[in-house]
Amino acid sequence: MKVALSEVRSYDVSAIRSTLERSLVDLDLSFAGARTAVVKPNIVTGRPPNSGVVTHPAVIEALVQLLRDAGVSRITLADGPGVGLDCDWVFEKSGYRALADRLGVQLLTFNGVARRQREWKYGKVGVPEMLEDADLYINVPKMKTHGYTTVTLSMKNHKGMLSQADKKLDHHLGLHEPLAEQARLRPPDLIVLDGIVGLEGDGPLNGKRVRSNLLAVGTNMLALDATVARHMGIEPGEVKHLVFAAEKGLGTLDPEVIGQAPVRRFARANEEYGRVGNIYSWRDCTACSMCIDSFSGAVALAVKEPRYWFTLVPKLAWWGLIGGLHIVQGREGRLPNRPGKVICFGKCTGELAAREGLTHIAGCPPTAREVAETLRKGL
Repeated sequence: MKVALSEVRSYDVSAIRSTLERSLVDLDLSFAGARTAVVKPNIVTGRPPNSGVVTHPAVIEALVQLLRDAGVSRITLADGPGVGLDCDWVFEKSGYRALADRLGVQLLTFNGVARRQREWKYGKVGVPEMLEDADLYINVPKMKTHGYTTVTLSMKNHKGMLSQADKKLDHHLGLHEPLAEQARLRPPDLIVLDGIVGLEGDGPLNGKRVRSNLLAVGTNMLALDATVARHMGIEPGEVKHLVFAAEKGLGTLDPEVIGQAPVRRFARANEEYGRVGNIYSWRDCTACSMCIDSFSGAVALAVKEPRYWFTLVPKLAWWGLIGGLHIVQGREGRLPNRPGKVICFGKCTGELAAREGLTHIAGCPPTAREVAETLRKGL
């Protein structure tokens, strides 16, 4: 197994295309004979292209150009944004709607597509028919750290093909081993990782942009993720889902590496909690990232809408700077051993909130509006 690494310093489409062409030659790969392709970027939420959160559209544009020149006539861009998010909003904010319109390619969400039920370790799981039927499935992840899985690269991006119900089940099953088991389900034919600008710290949504100038290309998710993790300063043996995948024989942690790219050590996410000021979001891998994203959305809503300027913003400021606010998520969420006010987020924490007499915001996940209204009344 081989992984091609290249140094790319900007989101210039022509430079990215040239790099991809060289990488395909180095890996002895060709699109010959392929007529249909599904390209899956990481479009987890509605953040702009330069945020470091989503795969930059320039990488996709370069890839589409290559596919068309190779004779691929039907290209579909597809992803399943975070649970509970409006996909049209996500595609608009991330720049993918404009990209798809300009390139004349189809842009779809995996949410609600036709699926075939396939056997896996935990029973049955729905795999999109469009993925199984495509001549090419190309996984185009972003290079980021993650509060639950240490890194989010191609194996984590692969999870985006699941239905919303199966994504939630993943977390209830413990997340790490299910990610490895999913690698057996319609593995990609090609992986192109966007690490030109990545995200470090409190990823996958609220970290810090970091320029890493890396483009990685391969055909095996474990091999590529292990290689990229090392370039982030993280040993693959420290990443649980990569260890599970290696134990299951799904690739290698030590592939042959072609080419060079700079090593950029990424600051890791705190595995116990995320923090801004005195606002803490406590980790629990049975919770998805969308619960805390709904809190971020509520803060943005409070700043944007005048109705919250005097009813919520001052409360958030006081608790965030002085009082201490603790967001608990997930089925295994526990009370933090720190002073401050505890808010239970999402369906999973309903029993904990009832037992302890805590403020509870229901939903799976709750909407930003629901969060804002509850906090306005309860803080």
